[in-house]
Amino acid sequence: MARYHDIAEALRGAISRGFYERGSQLPSERELSEEFDVAPGTIRQALGELETEGVLASRRGSRRTVVGEPRVAATFEEFRSFAQWASSRGRVPAGHVISARWQDASPLDLEELRLPTAARVFCVVRVRLLDGSAIMVERTRYRDSVGAEVERIPSDCPSVTAWLAATANITFSRAEHQFSACPAGAEDARLLDVRRGSPLLMHKRVSFSRDGLPLEWSVDRYVAGTIRLVVDNSLNANALRWE
Repeated sequence: MARYHDIAEALRGAISRGFYERGSQLPSERELSEEFDVAPGTIRQALGELETEGVLASRRGSRRTVVGEPRVAATFEEFRSFAQWASSRGRVPAGHVISARWQDASPLDLEELRLPTAARVFCVVRVRLLDGSAIMVERTRYRDSVGAEVERIPSDCPSVTAWLAATANITFSRAEHQFSACPAGAEDARLLDVRRGSPLLMHKRVSFSRDGLPLEWSVDRYVAGTIRLVVDNSLNANALRWE
């Protein structure tokens, strides 16, 4: 790891422990440079990282001011995998496969997965449970090379993502996410034991390989009030946008 990452992490720890409180100023770049025994440019890189995260703010001619609390970032797999997210929170994930079958790719499949016209996709519908309660319906469509591996997975497997990585060397390296709200249709209402028309949080995800190839796309629908999405943004970094 680069030295400036180590320094940024040390400063995060000092801020989290209250050594530097919100509203207080950090030592000057020269003082930090002497403290960590590095060049001033390395200190500027570390401070820039914390500014990007919204932890520090700066004005020309002034020392950096602490304006936010460092947050522990969610891992990629935790955000992409329901089972790994639940386990990381000390909860018990489970799932029931409702259906799993091959289908001719729809026009939307062709677009999302960049498939040739005559392609097939493997379609899986699962109900996801958290501590024994059904909270989400997951509808995932895999390109054929991935679907052939998913077809072999035991129906009670808690994490498809972990299974694919361990047994088939298939790794999801990037994902695009969209969130919106929708009413529960007849099937969702039945599977989640809610009234038809009840509000659901809809999460659309497209996952990619290291080479940028789309491997799957999924639409998950969560019972209202069961999870929430938290996003931090700052003047220097904003992963959130309205569409």
